[in-house]
Amino acid sequence: MARKAEPASGIAGPDTELEISDFGPIAGGKIALRPLTVLVGPNNSGKTYASVLAHSVVSSFADLAAAASSGGWRGLLAEGNESHNLTDRTAKLVSGRREGRVPSSLHSSIHDCTVGRLFEGALLSRLQHNFGSPPAGLVRTGSRFSRIRIRGPMVADMEISRTGASTRFECGPAGLVRNWPQQAAGKGDARASAVLLGLASEIVAGVSAVMPPGTSRYVPAARSGAMCAPGAFAPGILEGLLRGGAHTSGTVADLVDSLAGAQAAPRDGAPAQRIIPGVFGGRLDTGGRDGTLSYANAGASVPLHMSSSGVAETAPIALAAEAMSPGDTLVVEEPEAHLHPQSQARLARHLARMVRRGMRVVLSTHSPFLLEQLGMLVQLGALSPPKRKGMGYGKDDYVEDGELAPYAFAGSAKRGYTISELRHSADGGIQYGGFVAGPMAGDGRRGRAAQKHTG
Repeated sequence: MARKAEPASGIAGPDTELEISDFGPIAGGKIALRPLTVLVGPNNSGKTYASVLAHSVVSSFADLAAAASSGGWRGLLAEGNESHNLTDRTAKLVSGRREGRVPSSLHSSIHDCTVGRLFEGALLSRLQHNFGSPPAGLVRTGSRFSRIRIRGPMVADMEISRTGASTRFECGPAGLVRNWPQQAAGKGDARASAVLLGLASEIVAGVSAVMPPGTSRYVPAARSGAMCAPGAFAPGILEGLLRGGAHTSGTVADLVDSLAGAQAAPRDGAPAQRIIPGVFGGRLDTGGRDGTLSYANAGASVPLHMSSSGVAETAPIALAAEAMSPGDTLVVEEPEAHLHPQSQARLARHLARMVRRGMRVVLSTHSPFLLEQLGMLVQLGALSPPKRKGMGYGKDDYVEDGELAPYAFAGSAKRGYTISELRHSADGGIQYGGFVAGPMAGDGRRGRAAQKHTG
């Protein structure tokens, strides 16, 4: 397997590993969110579940960072019996002493009461919003629990049952406070409360500091409808969202959010954000009087719903990319939809350029050609810039092998699907033959018939 590596910019932050069991159709497996994470497998095997989960976790990191900076954690210290328990424990700690070490048990309790509650609440809210279903509905059929282990800037084990969810946290070095604040004023309970608040503030600030920058944008497979509906449907969605009047759930809502953000975003001409010109040669026009999206090329402008299916499917990806910044994550399902192989190759280059700019890309695909192109970009990462240029590739048209994490989903609907990392290297690209699996390959008579016919 490949070693881990950070993108050249280092902006994307550390990797996050997700271990999943009994979640939707997924029986079990691990996924590392590296700068380029690729998911392959049959329909209904859990790729969308894994993609939406990754999107939810990354978004929850951003939610946690925002709540920490706004001071939203302070109210958690005053809620419930845990607040009195923490105050009593802190009072005993500081009684009659002006300095001392913070016991690990107290540190963990404060961490769980502040950072832990914020993250659990954010993740459960994101899961419900993005899946459009209560988390209890995500438990695999026939199982009692779904388990999600997160190993990254947050270390958490979430267990979802059909009646609720619980989460256990581990305190890493981030936010570790060894001594209580000496500057805490007051006496008795007042001083204990001041010390508790100071400890919580340091713990929250420490954890917030290691949260990865940016947030996540999701482009689902069902994307062209929101873009291409004739008349006022698509403009109405955009205008309603910008006015704050559209309230929907699911990843399509996130897509609409991306479109609304892109509509107002300045075009900076960055190579990673020029997907439509780079893939098709034209450009998107989002500035019509009525908000109608159109595709302009060779002096003609065509409403998006009248353009090619390839343009219509790629436009949401391009608009989401335009609204992204280094540190953000793009999660996209089947980016190759309706694309000619040549266009798939061009799109693969643009995805690599996003990685080079410090963004992360998580994609699922059914295209052996796109997977081959991504593997080729990994092979290009082992070459020098002059060699890549001599082969017709730009300076950013590559992915380091350590930046890649390709995974295969295999199994059955009855037993569930498992996730395993595919072999990959700078020499051989991505190795996967699963696209040919199925009745033709598994049925002996059909397999022999096909072999005879093609032999």
